[in-house]
Amino acid sequence: MAEHDLYQDPSLYDLEYAHQDDDVVYYVEQALAGDGPVLELGCGNGRITLPLARAGVHVHGVDRAPGMLADLARKVRAEDPEVARRIRWSEGDFTALEVRGVYDRIFLPFNAIHHCRSHRDVLALLDGVRTRLRPKGRFLLDLYLPDPSLYARDPNVRYEPRDFIDPSTGGPLRSWESGWYDPMTQTHHVRYIYRDHTGHERTVALDLRMFYPQELRALLDWGGFDIVREAEDFSGKVLGGTSLKWVLELAPR
Repeated sequence: MAEHDLYQDPSLYDLEYAHQDDDVVYYVEQALAGDGPVLELGCGNGRITLPLARAGVHVHGVDRAPGMLADLARKVRAEDPEVARRIRWSEGDFTALEVRGVYDRIFLPFNAIHHCRSHRDVLALLDGVRTRLRPKGRFLLDLYLPDPSLYARDPNVRYEPRDFIDPSTGGPLRSWESGWYDPMTQTHHVRYIYRDHTGHERTVALDLRMFYPQELRALLDWGGFDIVREAEDFSGKVLGGTSLKWVLELAPR
């Protein structure tokens, strides 16, 4: 079965994350607490970008997936002109950041740091952020924490069956998740399998480089950032030994 990158199909991406909204509320609140425009890294097709602009925030989104940016452009055209004027975007890799201006808030939302494959990538990301962040600005991000119970799953078994409406046909679409963990590269290889009403199946790939807390704390320190606030969720719940999510607010040193 052929595999496709998740970001090649914005309609499936929207289907998967249609009900993900706790992070949207959080990033909108953080943007409104800042002063001036926001730089959003890994903006995709606008799941957070559009709510930011609707809240009155000027936002510049950066993403390396041209298909997602094309879908963002389509969505922006459907917005109120006043909202649309608050949104800019450019294609680029956030580990080799090429944008102008400085920002009071820079966001790396929705686990995007997992697309950094190495320590060198993370340090390059932090270096780019630091050059574009105001001295008293804030860099905010969230990520998954390693989950041994998830990695212990049988990679040949399909888990978490879900039923959707196929955005391309309007017919029923069933989805499962499978995957495996490579401890040598600390990569969680996630696969989403979709079966349409004809029985045809397609697989979408999402590979996530995981970071352990002590490892990422050291990288942040090396990269010149201090942790201002951290939590295990977007409501501010205290981070603990069983936390599977990490929400970080960072300040440049």
